[in-house]
Amino acid sequence: MTITGNTSIYAHIGFPIHHTRAAALFNGLFEDLGIDVAVVPFEIEPDQLSATIPAFRAWRNLVGVGVTIPHKETMLSLVDELTPMAKLCGATNVIRRDPDGRLIGGQCDGTGLVRSLTGAGHQVSGAKVLLSGAGGTARPVAFALADAGVGRLEIANRTREKAEGIVAEIRAAYPDRDVRVHEDADEFDIVVNTTSLGMNSDDPLPVEAKVLRPGVVVADAVMAPPETALLKLAASRGAIPHPGILMLRSQFEVILDFLGLTSK
Repeated sequence: MTITGNTSIYAHIGFPIHHTRAAALFNGLFEDLGIDVAVVPFEIEPDQLSATIPAFRAWRNLVGVGVTIPHKETMLSLVDELTPMAKLCGATNVIRRDPDGRLIGGQCDGTGLVRSLTGAGHQVSGAKVLLSGAGGTARPVAFALADAGVGRLEIANRTREKAEGIVAEIRAAYPDRDVRVHEDADEFDIVVNTTSLGMNSDDPLPVEAKVLRPGVVVADAVMAPPETALLKLAASRGAIPHPGILMLRSQFEVILDFLGLTSK
């Protein structure tokens, strides 16, 4: 891509930032669409995050900021406004800079996953879903799945209290949804891993192998490696692997809408 004085910037912040795949992928997608935006990764230590906010406000050719670990929750109190989904999730992973310098925090982690599933032809509405994890990625995914009308959502986590907390919040926001802490059920339509398990070769599986039945869609939010042990085992058992890169690509579409960017 060619960067000129007319190029706008989308900053991608985190700590550390060396592992991110978003910059390379998004730059390629922006170029393919003919959108004159360059994505630049910024490594910002947590205790320096608040100091960057005035710079973001003053940065006139900054269209937005992608936010990754560990800044998603901290950034909530630093922006001027939050979308309803960001408020529900208690985290923001994308920020739009308006022309007047106001910073609007949004949330597309969960929306990106749901869109990637439906875009691949998988039915989310009415589906029985097992969600592994109760951390920063799990929350927006859980809320987005509830918003999409899942038939039943079960949340599994090593610390049961955290899973119970998310279940209670989703029930409060979506009282008509069947949401519960995972117990012994093993028949699901969709299995989603939102934990970091799978990034290292010696990690244990994030779910019990018995849920990896033939025909089950197994989505993994882990981006690297692109084929985790979970996805390999799922494929070997006749389940349908859904790698994290698909979630990231669909997030890009959601981000374009949020930032108000259109292709030529």
